[in-house]
Amino acid sequence: YTAKGKFQLIIKSFKEKQDGIIWKKYIELKNRLSDEGLFDDRYKKRIPKYPFNIGIISSGEGAVIHDMLNIFQVTAPHIQLHLISCKIQGIGSANQIMQAINMFNNDNETDIIIIARGGGSFEDLNSFNDEKLARTIFKSEIPIITAIGHETDHTIADFVSDVRASTPSVSAHLVTELSKNLLSEIQDYKNLIKHSLEKRIDFLNNENKNLKSHLSIDYISDI
Repeated sequence: YTAKGKFQLIIKSFKEKQDGIIWKKYIELKNRLSDEGLFDDRYKKRIPKYPFNIGIISSGEGAVIHDMLNIFQVTAPHIQLHLISCKIQGIGSANQIMQAINMFNNDNETDIIIIARGGGSFEDLNSFNDEKLARTIFKSEIPIITAIGHETDHTIADFVSDVRASTPSVSAHLVTELSKNLLSEIQDYKNLIKHSLEKRIDFLNNENKNLKSHLSIDYISDI
């Protein structure tokens, strides 16, 4: 083109991309649920400090669940894990996740529910932007931690859950950290009690030796 020339485009038609429609629906739903108060802190349930039964909703295969299980095994082996494997992407996945949440609530034996999924595109994570799923999470009587995607990913499920963890591994560390600290404190107390008892036993042994020594001296003097 020549210097200071002009270039003209004539657009006869255009079509909005599918990901643009998904993003638009996401923003609309986020604003509507926010206005209803579903994201308010006053509705967030407190996570138990020392959970003994944790329900995990995730795919039963892949690196995510294996990483989480390893963390639990190493840091808090006393915690009982209950996994409901389900689809976490695509048609029907939101319904399966809702069913799993309801199953844990009906059993009423779970202290915390973790919904975990590895990273993916915005479209891959779109199941967690489902309105019915968001309302199911909100109504759950059991505290729910969402661990979906990477740190920069924020789904509707994250906003409505009681706690959002940046990754599945972080969620495992989050719920085991307090238990790990408690076990460490218990071990410290055991060591302190053991040390105190050993000192007391040594003291009593020395007292016993001294008494025997005095009795022996007194006996000799009398003779």
